[in-house]
Amino acid sequence: MLRLVSVLACLGALEAAVVAVPHVQVNVPHVPAPVRPVIGAVLEQRKAAEPAPVSLPLTKVEVDGQRYFLGEMLVGTPGQAMTVAVDITFPLSYVPSINCSDPFCTDHTQYDSAASSTYEADGTPFELSLGQNVSGVISKDSISVAGATVSGQAFGEATAVWNSYALRAPNDGVLALGFGFSASQEGATTIMGSMIEQGLIGQWLAGIWLGRGDAGGELTLGGLNDDRRSSELAWAPVTFNEEHQSWMASVESLAVGETSICSENCFVTALSTTPYFFMSMEAAKAVNDALGGFDIGAPGVAGLDCSTLYTLPTLQIEAAGRTLEMSPLEYTYIYTLGGGVQMCLSGFVGLPDFDDNVTVLGSLFMQKFYTAYDMDNMRVGFADSA
Repeated sequence: MLRLVSVLACLGALEAAVVAVPHVQVNVPHVPAPVRPVIGAVLEQRKAAEPAPVSLPLTKVEVDGQRYFLGEMLVGTPGQAMTVAVDITFPLSYVPSINCSDPFCTDHTQYDSAASSTYEADGTPFELSLGQNVSGVISKDSISVAGATVSGQAFGEATAVWNSYALRAPNDGVLALGFGFSASQEGATTIMGSMIEQGLIGQWLAGIWLGRGDAGGELTLGGLNDDRRSSELAWAPVTFNEEHQSWMASVESLAVGETSICSENCFVTALSTTPYFFMSMEAAKAVNDALGGFDIGAPGVAGLDCSTLYTLPTLQIEAAGRTLEMSPLEYTYIYTLGGGVQMCLSGFVGLPDFDDNVTVLGSLFMQKFYTAYDMDNMRVGFADSA
């Protein structure tokens, strides 16, 4: 249990911002029937001319009870293979540098700029906090994701990593799909932006499918894989301003049975780099008390009686007019200790300084619901996972 508590206690808090979302009335002009086939043909031609989406397989890895879905990214020429987690909270992808002597770096694959014929020095410093806790310099090189190679891509060469829990993380670096341009705000284009500029994909649209059980997952860039979902997408608008740029979507409400997590002005972020539902300490306590949770010595975390899981209420998220439901076995986490002993945890984890109406939906949620990120239309979509 001490191993589990140490992992949970070290999870970095994610910064959240609450922004009012105005109602927008959209007037759609009537299109005469004879014109519709022509418009349809033009759209089909444009779609056919667009580059096909690319898909990156993700492997599920568990370390000390923490769940990771990891892919491979090649950096440099010839490509240096890096295992990466897919992160939507930051715009800057990064890998550990050969110039980093921290234990995390030396225990993982390190990028060697001297071994790449396409390396370009930049030198702009960067620092990512809020759970990442890495710093270094911006460099440029060729980066390949799922067979699509971006030339001259800006990324972070991490020369310092100061997370105590990072030593246990199996990924070398991060493939970033966040908003913005660069961590240093110097105007460097993100990997997705570069893929579009260089004609590798046709649109800023990404889909993440996370499999159940031992199955891995899939990241699709430049489109969606309709075979990975079994229902229509419910699109929730993204709240966005220049100060807080993130994939924070507006939903109607969240509740577990009769216990409300949020009933108005609610915002969610679907994040594959944690299994849990992060929320304020107050919201987590209210839910976990209703579930019969008990203290395990880690603030914001509650243990559950494994024999009662089947009797617990359903999680309901009202998003874009649809109810997304999860059973108690889907929102709880069963941790296997030594000797075959199991410990059950609530998936609802409280974090300090977290807004009451903001909830992070982790991989427990994303294994149930296919998630789409559409920057062109500023929205996040949820569908039943196939």
